[in-house]
Amino acid sequence: MFMGDITSLNKKQQFRNAIKLHPEWNLTYAKDHTYWEGALNDGIDRGNQPYYCPVGWKRYALYVTDHFPEKFKGWCKCYHGTKFSYGLSILLCGLKPAEIAAHGKGIYVSPSINYVCHPRYSEIKHIETPEQKKVFKSGEYIQFVLECRVHPTNIKRIVKETLGASGTIIDSNINNDIIEWLIDDQNKDVVDFNDPDASIVCTGLMIRVTDNHPGLLPESDWWFKSHLCNTKRCCCLDIDFDELKQQKNKAHTCNIVYE
Repeated sequence: MFMGDITSLNKKQQFRNAIKLHPEWNLTYAKDHTYWEGALNDGIDRGNQPYYCPVGWKRYALYVTDHFPEKFKGWCKCYHGTKFSYGLSILLCGLKPAEIAAHGKGIYVSPSINYVCHPRYSEIKHIETPEQKKVFKSGEYIQFVLECRVHPTNIKRIVKETLGASGTIIDSNINNDIIEWLIDDQNKDVVDFNDPDASIVCTGLMIRVTDNHPGLLPESDWWFKSHLCNTKRCCCLDIDFDELKQQKNKAHTCNIVYE
């Protein structure tokens, strides 16, 4: 209901596989649900990069292969933020290299979900229609990011943040200087997730629903110490920036909705 018009993709997708969900691996990351502190040490090989709990998010798993543990042994977890209108196309087609290549040509991801959910990367949508309200109930705003896997050999560079947030802490687990990963795009216009040799694969949708604007969450405080603006082509806030700042100054609160 948010991710674009599937009809417009019919011709492009006539030879593609359908998106398949894997609900057995759906998870809610929060205390009293799936939760851990620090880097996860559960014996599963996720490559040479630590994996931290994406607190506040729900994972909707995508079916990738019957032999996932064998196929993706040693592949690192990471996240990619995008706009809702691009979501369906990305899931069906794959990821394009970044248009703004601050650290070089390739696909940009992060090990920090708190970094990629900045509205510069991950669009925020107000839940408005009766159909949306029926699904998300007491939720008022929604965001999504892509959960991905990448093999360490396809991480070309590990680099600093590019949102002008050097003076604040983005993620208490990950230093600002190593918070972006540049992934090899294999000199392709689109890295197709269906390609067995793809450098990056999407394994799930991460969804966060809140009862007020997520910019009011404590973990979003760093947004206001980074680049943030009213230009919709840049920062997809779905609220007037001045209004959001007024709410923050008046100590309005926001809660994550898990129902």
